[in-house]
Amino acid sequence: MKKKLLAALLSGALAVSLLTGCGGTSGQEAGGASEAQTEEEGQASAQTDNPEKTLTVWHYFADEAQQKFMDQITQEFQDAHPGVTVSCVYVPRDELTKQYTMGAVSGELPDIGMMDNPEMAAYIEMGLCADITEYYHAWDEAGHYYEGPMSSCMSGDKVYGLPQNSNCLEMFYDAPVFEELNLTPPTTWDELLDVCEKLKTAYPDKYPLAFSANNNEEGTFQFMPFLLSAGGSIDKLDSQESIRAISFWKELVDKGYVPRDVISWGQTEVNTQFSSGNVFMQVNGPWNISTMKDEAPDKEWKVCLLPKDKEYASVLGGENFAVTSACKDVELGWEYLSTLCNGKNTAEFCAYVGKFAPRDDGSQYSDVWDKDEALSVFNEGMQYAMPRGPHPKWNEFSGTISGAIQQVLTGEKDPETAMKDAQEAAGKIMN
Repeated sequence: MKKKLLAALLSGALAVSLLTGCGGTSGQEAGGASEAQTEEEGQASAQTDNPEKTLTVWHYFADEAQQKFMDQITQEFQDAHPGVTVSCVYVPRDELTKQYTMGAVSGELPDIGMMDNPEMAAYIEMGLCADITEYYHAWDEAGHYYEGPMSSCMSGDKVYGLPQNSNCLEMFYDAPVFEELNLTPPTTWDELLDVCEKLKTAYPDKYPLAFSANNNEEGTFQFMPFLLSAGGSIDKLDSQESIRAISFWKELVDKGYVPRDVISWGQTEVNTQFSSGNVFMQVNGPWNISTMKDEAPDKEWKVCLLPKDKEYASVLGGENFAVTSACKDVELGWEYLSTLCNGKNTAEFCAYVGKFAPRDDGSQYSDVWDKDEALSVFNEGMQYAMPRGPHPKWNEFSGTISGAIQQVLTGEKDPETAMKDAQEAAGKIMN
């Protein structure tokens, strides 16, 4: 009942919002012109008789290269839409989340908003995102999106936004050590165990593999590919497939292939251990590439797809953009959104800032993912990457998974008990 009441209040607050949105006006109406007024002045006066439309865009791109690109999109859109002004506003990541939450009640929302993909389901349920289903299906570029990124913008069969950039998890490995031991990058879990055994035998004082098992979103994020590859599901954490996934992590730790310290390591610490040579393989994302090149320029490494159990899997990171429910001209908002996220602009942005296109046509506009050996692997992995959720209570739900991981890896609970308890806790969150 409380949930329904809140949804109704939020919906009502948004419906009566009087913000200056897509259809907002600015400027004053010009007075009548005298007979002596020049033709140029008359044209200027006529222009001010037509209210200028304004689009406000919120984003949390802090990097200079990313902000530069957003400025380019602003100019491109304004050039193609005379009389429309785009105001692109940077809002720090944590502050943006707060602004969306408060805006659900106050109506203080932009026309276009950037959203982290696992959080978008919550914003959809809160009524912050406009339904753009009809525009999306009429768009000739709609068929290019990968299933995972696109599903993070949907609720049921309705579309509420577009993916703008993506990343995923794969596996880095120490190339010289693999060459020394004549090892081939593993493609399956059985092969991974075999490689780990050979690495441990050759280097007993080091660890073959590391991943983040932190008791927070990073731990859940890194466990998700294993859960999905085994055929597990966030809807059935107590299934045999889900239990198999967490049992595999426990086996890796118990055999000394993965350090027990991973229960307190974030992805940054995992990358540091790999860069320093303390571990020979790591589960991590492409954002570490530039870090390793700067901090360990002499280290030789390569990337391969995460080894699979039943099927290849990865988990999705990245950002989406949505037309908000405060936008007064949804059609104009869609025109901006489809400009920002079209094939050319998506590919050029992702290539420029080192991210990945959530579409299958990125290589038509940039060859960076084909030329760069490491990036090409992540780009291939994008087709297997699935979103976290999507679910409006993902942030709360995620804790049941990371908590179960901690319990299993520390020996507090056996895998079956931990996952059954997690399923019970998850059920209470969902209901």
